[in-house]
Order: sequence, then structure tokens, then C-alpha cells
Amino acid sequence: MTILLINPNRYQSPPVPPIGLEYLAGALDSTGHQYQVCDLCFAENPADVLTRAIDSVRPDIAGITIRNIDTVIYQNNLFFLDDIAKTVRQVHDREVPVVLGGAGYSFMPEEILAYTGADYGIAGPGEGALPVLLDRLADGAVPERTVLDGFDMPFDRSLTPGRGELFDYERYLGSRGLAGFETQKGCAERCAYCLECRRDRVVFREPDAVVDEIETMVGRGISRFHLCDTEFNQDLGHCKRFLHALIDRELDMQWALYLKSRPYDGELFELLAASRAELVTLSLPTGTDWLSAASEQVQLARANGLKLVVDLLVGLPGQTIDEVRRIIDTLREAGPETVGVNSTIRLYKGLPVTDMIMADPAQQRYLLGETEGNDDCVRPVFYQWLTVDMLRDIIGDDPLFKIEGFERTSNYERV
Repeated sequence: MTILLINPNRYQSPPVPPIGLEYLAGALDSTGHQYQVCDLCFAENPADVLTRAIDSVRPDIAGITIRNIDTVIYQNNLFFLDDIAKTVRQVHDREVPVVLGGAGYSFMPEEILAYTGADYGIAGPGEGALPVLLDRLADGAVPERTVLDGFDMPFDRSLTPGRGELFDYERYLGSRGLAGFETQKGCAERCAYCLECRRDRVVFREPDAVVDEIETMVGRGISRFHLCDTEFNQDLGHCKRFLHALIDRELDMQWALYLKSRPYDGELFELLAASRAELVTLSLPTGTDWLSAASEQVQLARANGLKLVVDLLVGLPGQTIDEVRRIIDTLREAGPETVGVNSTIRLYKGLPVTDMIMADPAQQRYLLGETEGNDDCVRPVFYQWLTVDMLRDIIGDDPLFKIEGFERTSNYERV
């Protein structure tokens, strides 16, 4: 079969190269299926570009990647699914079925499939699932509205896809973007407010294969990267094996990454520095049990010459103003490069925090967004008892802290 791989993501603050489609292309290279790509990110008239691609390729099916449902933050929120639904309709108008995938799609696969009107979906990793789906479609063995779980479809973890050729990296990198790579897929955390907890599975890629991939990109003149893992430190052993492999290769590159508050140790930060990491973003959930760990990680980063910034979420049900003040005071004393603070919780159907709020009328008065006729929360619904004015009162005029949503930049652009 022939598939047209479509990137509909036109968000450019900054633009993000669609590495998921590159990984899919690498997986398809080892099968009998053919593919072409259609990148709409910088298209002046995306509808015309897409029509020309469909008419030229004449695909059996189109695959559309969904990186994000919306921009997650309440302030200045952008919702992307209406444009994606329009893209699905345009493909259907050419009598081509559509399969959806990507990180954003995997958050709510059944709901997004219904919202957009697409035909099939792949939740989670697509490298194993997409070839399986195409094989089954070729045999006429897949009913419409089918969603495959990519975590149930094994794929070659040593796969080294040819990176940097399918998309205009010069345009992406020249527009504030960074190249990406993955060392793993999934997340083992069980945060009450995050959809990653639904799977509780992580698939680790072979470290040498990841470094081979990076080396290919460096050989094409790309020198700055951002890790695309949910959080790098899911497993310290795997982290260190990858870091040793990267250090041994002595590549001319720099990279940025996300860490969670645990696990970590001093050796991790030493290896990060030796691997030419330049920026660590520490993702901190609401609560205070991680405060001492966060302060120590700031110190470890500073001791190893690493810049460290913090993404901070506060304002879940049950948290108090005093607790938030304690968190802010601790981070002010620790002194990371900057702290981005968010007090709006994006709600998703089936999450523990969503179920708890929706069952308590006292909490429902703090809901924001499209609450009417939106029980599945596909369209953005937020919870916020800790208002922006309350946050500003706590933070004061300290430039260390930035309330998220009022400027469209990434952490690597702030330092």
C-alpha cells in the first residue's frame, strides 16, 4: 500500500519538526509499503498543498499526525482539532481514508477519532502498529473506526531511521526550532492530572541506535537538539547507558532535555555535562514532597555547569495558599535560571483529578473553558482556583518567575 504521511501542525512558536513521521518512515522502509510526506507547517495555502500532494501520490490511505490537542495553558489557548478535522474532510473529499496517530492523538484516541471523523487510529508508538495496520487493510481485515494500541505491537528498538532528509530542517531550525530525538516512549508515572498515566508503560530504545541517529543528523550539519521523551529519567540505568554511548561518540552537538524530580543522582548530572547537555528542564508537580530533591538538582546542575529551568504546576484541589508560598520560597532560594508557573489544570476524560472535580459541585465553580456539551473534554476544559492575580501576589515582582500562557516561547529560548 501507499500512504501519504501528513504533518498538519502549523504552530510556529516555535515550529517543531515532525520526528514521529520520520520514525514511521524508517519503519516503513523495512516493509513493502510505500510512503510520501506532506508537511503543511510553513505552507501559505495548506489546502492547495495538500490537494496537490494527494493528486500526485494517489495514496491508498493518509496518515495524519497530531502533536497536540491544544496549547494546554488556559491563557491564550489555541485549539487544533478543528483544523485537523477540516484536513480529514479534505482528504475524504479525495476518497482517501485516514489513520490518525501522534502524541496528542494518543491522549484521547477514541474521542479524537469521533471528533475528527477519521477512519482509523494508532495510540502510542506507531513504528510497529502502522505496518501491521497497512498489512491488514491490504487484506481487507480491518473494520472502520479501529484503534490499534502501538504498545501492543513490537517494533525494532535498534532501528536507526534516516533522519533529516524528509523535511526542511533548514527552515525549521532557522525559525527558532530544534531537532529532536527519543530514547524511549511512554511514561511510568501515575500523576492524577496527566494522561500518560493511563498506560504506565515505557519502551526503551537501544542507546547505540539513538546515538547512530544523532550522528546522522550531526553529519548533515545539525548541532542543537531537544530530547522528545516525556521525561528522560524514567530509568537511571537506561539513562546512563545512553549517556555513556553519546559521550563515547564525541559528537559536535548540544542538547536539552526534561527531567522529573526522581530518580536522580550526582553521576547523572556529571554524565549530562560530559554529554554536552546545555539545558535541563525540571518538571515539578503540585505538592511539596519533592522540594528538597528539586533544590539538590538545581545545585547539581550548577556544580556541573548546566543551566536548569523549572516547569512548575500548582493549584490542584486540596492545595493551599500557604503550600504554594512554601514552594515559591524554596525555588526562589534554590535559584534555577527561571521558573515557569502554571495554575490551570487541563482536564481530560477519565483522569482521577477530572473525576474528582466533576463529582464535587464545590469544585465545579472553578471550571473554565467549554463545559457545556463537552463531557469528553475534547475541547479544552480547565480547573483553576489559584488565579493569576493570586499567583502574582505570591510571586511579587521577582523576575525569576514567569506565569505561563502570556508569551509563546519554549524554555530553551528563555535562557
